[in-house]
Amino acid sequence: MIELWNSWCESLASVEALAAVVVVAVVSSGVITLIESRRHR
Repeated sequence: MIELWNSWCESLASVEALAAVVVVAVVSSGVITLIESRRHR
């Protein structure tokens, strides 16, 4: 049972890390798009 809990926590941590990477990528792409749109004006 404890091994199952540990593996679940590890998978949750990897999912959180993946979600953090996705959030950083989306925010950075949004910032780049904002800068590009302001530069064209």
